[in-house]
Amino acid sequence: MSYRKKTLRQLQPMTRRYARLVNQAESLTRKLKNMTEEIDRLESDSRALATWNEQRRKEHYRKEVQRNAE
Repeated sequence: MSYRKKTLRQLQPMTRRYARLVNQAESLTRKLKNMTEEIDRLESDSRALATWNEQRRKEHYRKEVQRNAE
């Protein structure tokens, strides 16, 4: 849990710097955890798009082969 501003003011200088670093580390951890879900969703969407593009490419190639055979 983050240290409040009032609590930080009451600490000794070295302890205050340490507490601020702890706050920053906790904040960064929360941000990274929140980004994990978004990255997972984007990766899933990217894979779906790649699969769709691959299917379209195969369909186009199949049509070209049929046209050339005629």
